[in-house]
Amino acid sequence: MAMYDRSPAGRLRESLPFLVDTAAKLRPWVPIAVRHRIWQRRTLRTFPELSEASLHELLAGIAATVDLARLRCLRRAHRDGISELVELCDYDRKLEVAAVKALMAGLHDGPPLRILDLGCGGGYFVATCRYLGHACHGTEVPASRLSAATCAAYDEVAGALRVAPTIELLISAFARIAVPAIVPRSYDLITAHKICFNDHMRAHPWAVPQWKFFVTDACRYLAPGGRLVLELNEHVARYGSRRWYDAELASYFAAVGHVVRNRITIEALQK
Repeated sequence: MAMYDRSPAGRLRESLPFLVDTAAKLRPWVPIAVRHRIWQRRTLRTFPELSEASLHELLAGIAATVDLARLRCLRRAHRDGISELVELCDYDRKLEVAAVKALMAGLHDGPPLRILDLGCGGGYFVATCRYLGHACHGTEVPASRLSAATCAAYDEVAGALRVAPTIELLISAFARIAVPAIVPRSYDLITAHKICFNDHMRAHPWAVPQWKFFVTDACRYLAPGGRLVLELNEHVARYGSRRWYDAELASYFAAVGHVVRNRITIEALQK
């Protein structure tokens, strides 16, 4: 059954929407490390089957399979650069986020899966999935759509994580996903974290018709019993206390999947 879940804090924010606006204004003044720790603790509370011990064990294992020295050099090289690249090269935090997402998806406890990660950036989630024994491919927008500095940083991080190369794939409204022939046509899990392809920072982000087209199209690539997991970016100025979607979108996502905050899990639709 489709569900739409809110934590007690989430219900309080909807009842007192000014709390969301105030938090959004204060967020830039809160250090990233503090925000990250709050996010981690809130996530672990939302998924009580997870634990900090399991997270730390997973991180230690991943660290042993990547080029940490190179990742440290990349972080130093970009620490005074643009915020996008500072974040990309903050490998400790990015690996922890990827590990939490893998644990949330149950990828640490189960058979090997075929996974497609849309918009993988440097490939942190791909590296985590592969460490856990899954066959994972990562896609990112074509290089022609990115700055030269961003392309270079993506390639360098992917190299250090030992997941290069990344598959180029452009996703746009009402356009069918064209997965290259070099990757499988059937996946057990398709993920899209911190989604940007829905034009969330533009004047007219995707509404229900665009999302319905995308979900139906993406599910063509799911094997029976497969899942599509979406994670939306926040836009308080647009959505207020709902933060990630308006009422119509919230209703649509709840009708086709399981919604927890900005995370939507959709089971393979009937063919």
